Amino acid sequence: MQGEPGIPDGADEAHSTAFVHDRGELHVHLNGAIPAPTIREIMADEATVLPSGFDFARDMVRPAPCQSLADYLTPWQVLRLFPKKRQNLGRLAHAVAASLAENSVRFVELRSSVLYLTGLQSCSPADALERLIESTGEAARHHGIRRGLILTVTRGDYAASNLATLLQAYKDLDEPKDVVGLDLAGDEETAYPLELPALFREAKDRFGLGITIHAGETGRAENVRSAVELFHADRIGHGTAAGRDQELLDLLSAKGICVEVCPISNRLTGAVPRNEAHPLQEFRRHGVPFVICSDNPAIHQRGLSDDQAAAMAEGLSIGDMLRQYEVAKRYSFMKGFN
Repeated sequence: MQGEPGIPDGADEAHSTAFVHDRGELHVHLNGAIPAPTIREIMADEATVLPSGFDFARDMVRPAPCQSLADYLTPWQVLRLFPKKRQNLGRLAHAVAASLAENSVRFVELRSSVLYLTGLQSCSPADALERLIESTGEAARHHGIRRGLILTVTRGDYAASNLATLLQAYKDLDEPKDVVGLDLAGDEETAYPLELPALFREAKDRFGLGITIHAGETGRAENVRSAVELFHADRIGHGTAAGRDQELLDLLSAKGICVEVCPISNRLTGAVPRNEAHPLQEFRRHGVPFVICSDNPAIHQRGLSDDQAAAMAEGLSIGDMLRQYEVAKRYSFMKGFN
């Protein structure tokens, strides 16, 4: 792997993580984990037309550092166009679970925005959520993986109403235990309604859902602080900008807020420039808990084992990797680990 774009030099030696037999995955997007062959099969079955100018071979994968986060997210032009058929939701869920199993993942928290399914499959939000629960649950059981679901809301003008819709669907299904958390994602420069943080806090207090916020991925440390102070986040997605703010590192450490570190993704999006050290070492020095995650493994054409290898290339030890499974259990939103 040494010399491959997006992976630091030295990751080849670190690929001895093959000896790690049990892994937990706390930050992986369902759509970003669908293998390309499965995408092609589903699109052919549903006669999905590619957007104008989109080249599947060129634009569906992101193996090399991108010009921007928006460039990195190009595959989502297609990933939001399927599945129109309920059985294809099951097909993609099985493909994702199989890939996770190949990486020795024993438990996973899958993220999905869910609401895009309502339009594709002409169903209610509650039906879409129920289908997602059923398909991912069956796939996880088949591959011997325990899974929880995190419902993702995207920043923007409709974030509050979308969250309310998701929570209503969750209540309509009698608060299924499969749903374990809420996530805020999207461009960090995009404004969100002022009432959104209170809605997240209320959901956490009322339903016991874990809160994870994509923050500090695009260089703004204050977004990490807002995630902690306004949203009452339990975990931070990426959080790379926090590595340059000593007071913020101390805050994360004091509150025991776990950072979901995605080493390969962080390099590909430019969250950590090639000529800079990854803040992993700063997290460790300040006692900030962190878990190694894969983010969008199919888009990278790599898996969690590769991210752990990349983390070792960034300076973590074999011992750190051996402890990752227990750390992931400790900070998982799923019940029954402690």
